[in-house]
Amino acid sequence: MTIRLTGTEDFGEFCQDEQFNDYEGKAQLSTWFGQSSFHWTFLRSNLELVISDNNYSQPVISEEKHDDSPFLTSKFFMSGGTRTVTPNVTGVSNDYEEVAGYNYLFFLPDVREFEHHTANQHAQNIKIYWHLNLLDSFQGSFENLPALLEQLRENPIKQPFHQPLGVTTPAMQLVLKQILQCPFRETLRLMYLEAKVLELLVLQIAQWGENYQVLRRSLHFRADEIERLHHAKAILNQTLPHPPSLLNLAKQIGLNDFKLKRGFREVFGTTVLGYVQSLRLEQAQQLLRGTNLTVTEIASQVGYESIGHFGYLFKRQFGITPREYRHHKSL
Repeated sequence: MTIRLTGTEDFGEFCQDEQFNDYEGKAQLSTWFGQSSFHWTFLRSNLELVISDNNYSQPVISEEKHDDSPFLTSKFFMSGGTRTVTPNVTGVSNDYEEVAGYNYLFFLPDVREFEHHTANQHAQNIKIYWHLNLLDSFQGSFENLPALLEQLRENPIKQPFHQPLGVTTPAMQLVLKQILQCPFRETLRLMYLEAKVLELLVLQIAQWGENYQVLRRSLHFRADEIERLHHAKAILNQTLPHPPSLLNLAKQIGLNDFKLKRGFREVFGTTVLGYVQSLRLEQAQQLLRGTNLTVTEIASQVGYESIGHFGYLFKRQFGITPREYRHHKSL
């Protein structure tokens, strides 16, 4: 059974706890089909932080109506993900996915969209709402801004876009963790969060600029083909431990297998197989650290039938066997 939430009325009906003050607010939604929570902090007139968590026992489709404000949204998924349908929006795909471990930047003024949430999945993300005049509050020039941001600064037309920016880097992950574990209260909390949010924006804008340089170097691929390659990467993230074959993956993203293999290596610096292997081993590392599953169970869960082969690959990547890694983390 799929649950449909249509705007603020449905959310208001299920809201169990709300807390507000001049600069911060929290809301907890408790329903028979799961829970959601939202924690937002106003840092400046042109800068807001929102932390969202949800875990539903049933599939949920929630309608969101973006207002007509000139704010951009930077979004970082820490866990879970959503499929979003945005019908009839020029310049934006009408059906796209946002997944854990990736970050996005979008501008969707006056856009109505539908977020599809998977059942039994803990989804956590951090969003930063920011106005382009935030950049103008800092001295100096911005000659190296991504072209789209520069165009928006010079001519702030309300042309929607949704830009996937790639993997959330280790530097970003550290800042996200620091935001979630902020050790301060009241004024010091606001100062700390503002510094971390600005740091996160710097890292994201820099990543977009680096992606543009990759695009310029990828002379054999058009911009839409680069986006298809990012889509392939997202599919691989979501289909462990049983990813599609190269031919099936190529068919899903609308490229031939030659372009998929060549493009993956050129854009991401690794093969499809190499990326899947690295992803599996990183997931195994997380399971060793955060669960009580046996090494054999973890090997099977991430897609390895041979415990010996799994152990060999794990040690080659991390320099330590799975059992040694678990023992070291338990000390």
